[in-house]
Amino acid sequence: MSVKNNLYPHLLPLDIEIWEAYLAEQGDLYYRFEYDVRVGAGRDPGEEQPANIRQMGIDLSQRRIDAVGFHANGITIIEITRRADMKCLGQILTYPQLYVEKFEPTEKIHTLIVADEIGTDLQSTIDTLPTRVWLRP
Repeated sequence: MSVKNNLYPHLLPLDIEIWEAYLAEQGDLYYRFEYDVRVGAGRDPGEEQPANIRQMGIDLSQRRIDAVGFHANGITIIEITRRADMKCLGQILTYPQLYVEKFEPTEKIHTLIVADEIGTDLQSTIDTLPTRVWLRP
């Protein structure tokens, strides 16, 4: 496994390229990042499973935020993807609430999509959201 996959546990190679382009341009805005942040309850495989298998099932089925950035104005939940599609929009709308439920932060929560492009027919929807979008030049 490459060193970059150790830094960004579940990002695909193209996502890593997009993320590193963002970091080169905007990374100084943050004082810390956390990656692969697990939120949500996950799915319990059932009491008939041994405790370690049961916990593994829950852990592996939890939602995972690509990156969480900490900065002077709060916390930013970041979704990194080649194309900001409907799945991405669902994630960026859902993750803030799950993050708040798990970690109970006192800082303001922001959201950011880091991508190469916006999916077809989604720009007008994105324009209505309180989410920032950064597109790789």
